[in-house]
Amino acid sequence: MGPSGEPGNDGQPGPPGLQGPMGLPGKHGLTGLKGELGPQGPPGLPGLRGDQGPSGVPGKNGMPGEKGFPGPNGSIGKPGPKGEAGHIGLPGNPGLMGPSGPKGEPGFIGTPGPRGQSGIPGLQGPMGPMGPQGAPGLKGESGLIGPPGIGKQGEKGEMGLQGPQGKPGPAGLNGNAGPPGPPGPPGPPGNGQTVVAGPTDSQLEGGEVPGDRKGPAYSQVPLSASVAPAFTAILTTPFPPSAMPIKFDRTLYNGQNAYSSATGMFTAPLSGIYYFAYHMHVKGTSLWVALYKNNVPATYTYDEYKKGYMDQASGSAVLELKEGDQVWIQMPSDQANGLYSTEYIHSSFSGFLLCPT
Repeated sequence: MGPSGEPGNDGQPGPPGLQGPMGLPGKHGLTGLKGELGPQGPPGLPGLRGDQGPSGVPGKNGMPGEKGFPGPNGSIGKPGPKGEAGHIGLPGNPGLMGPSGPKGEPGFIGTPGPRGQSGIPGLQGPMGPMGPQGAPGLKGESGLIGPPGIGKQGEKGEMGLQGPQGKPGPAGLNGNAGPPGPPGPPGPPGNGQTVVAGPTDSQLEGGEVPGDRKGPAYSQVPLSASVAPAFTAILTTPFPPSAMPIKFDRTLYNGQNAYSSATGMFTAPLSGIYYFAYHMHVKGTSLWVALYKNNVPATYTYDEYKKGYMDQASGSAVLELKEGDQVWIQMPSDQANGLYSTEYIHSSFSGFLLCPT
């Protein structure tokens, strides 16, 4: 092989090749110089309110200002407390007597006042003067026989007049039953009715009812005072309380002790038909009373009082009572309670058995 020749001249540049891949980024360059101040941008939106900062140091007191004008008057205050009384001055000299004034005109007559409450009864007045001597009275009853005297036996006198008939003595005891008598003649035909005078359990004898009717029979033996209940009671004090039984406190008669003066109630000791009556005096105000049977009014009586007078009110009723039933008199209202009674003016309540049942 021969020697290498010299390099030829540079050829024409070839056409540009295709773009190669991007190389790796280079390192950051050095910080450039500060640019000029740009134009002022538009104002931004207001930010949120920040927290309150700490209080500043108080400033120094300022100089006093000039004196102002006086303000308007205030409102009047409340009056103060009353002061202590001053010392009483010396009395002045008496003035001259003035002339008498003219007589005034009579005033108008005032309207009458309301009616006052009734006063309590006055005390008993003094005894009046002795009346004229009365006519001689009737001959009195013979007195009790005195003790025998110690004198000599006198001559036998003439027979005296027959004395008045004495009161009947108490009934004697029932005698022993006598022997049965001979049969009597046949009686007249009956009318089918039975005479009633008392049941067999009221200490009155009974027998068989005629005919085919069986049961207790009644005889016509009258009730005795030891069996029949009856009473009369009087009131000795005026104006008893209302809305409760009136206590007629003094009994004139109280058979069987069926009436109680402590309660004012009559309690039936046996069943039967009873009659009750009451007589009242009225004073001070009107009176309204009722006859009660076992807490139920049976009859009412009313009297309208007239001032200056003493009125009377009475009532009665026939009631059928069972054994243990109670009857009494009561004033239903305290607006009409003028029941009056004293030692010599009596209001009374009575009742008795008509027949047992």
